[in-house]
Amino acid sequence: MKLFDVSVLGLKKIYDMPGTWCEADYRNLLRELEVDEVDDMSGGDLLDILLMALQDLEPEDAGELVLAYKLKTRVSKGSRQNIVQDLLEGQRAWEETADIYLHADIFAACVLLQQAFPKIFAQPDMLQLRLQLVAVGAPGKAILGEEPEASFVARVLADGMSEKSILERLFDEQLVSNSFPEAEGIVWLAEFGERSADGKSALLTVYSSEHWLDSMEDVGDFPSSAYNDRPDEDDED
Repeated sequence: MKLFDVSVLGLKKIYDMPGTWCEADYRNLLRELEVDEVDDMSGGDLLDILLMALQDLEPEDAGELVLAYKLKTRVSKGSRQNIVQDLLEGQRAWEETADIYLHADIFAACVLLQQAFPKIFAQPDMLQLRLQLVAVGAPGKAILGEEPEASFVARVLADGMSEKSILERLFDEQLVSNSFPEAEGIVWLAEFGERSADGKSALLTVYSSEHWLDSMEDVGDFPSSAYNDRPDEDDED
């Protein structure tokens, strides 16, 4: 059942994403680097001091520190060091690391590391996709009135892509199921904006890697039956 008419408004390469870092993150990292009086710093000063403090380290050590901050205990120290080596060798670890749940945070780490070591760490890139969604009934309108769930966004993307896309080939079963947990690793960030007065349409901005979004490059208008996960319903065997 069609729930939305979707139009692609734009797809472009970008080099950072809203919310990758904030002042609290900068302060926390500076404390780990044993820099004093960080509470008195703000804005650009915080970032400038942090970059200089990172530059006092070897690139490998700085990389391990920043990744440890972003990835916490989700990976071992050895795995973090392997990711750093991949980055130093020019590999796109924010797309190629096996665990897709780590990709967005690896990208964020790369943003900071490239600022500190622009000649050593390559500038990471990603894609920003802008879609206009128009609900064709009450169920779709209700979805547009909430914050976008990653599972819903992934299903919208799949509806616009060919069956040969990576998303369709890897997750064809989850896309039509009641639960799509791995969507959280595919959709790094999604935001509704510019809703119409009647609540029937909204601008959806999606941020993710080229790995997932490049299949939208030549897509125009398409219908979508995308829905949020339904955790209270059992999938059929």
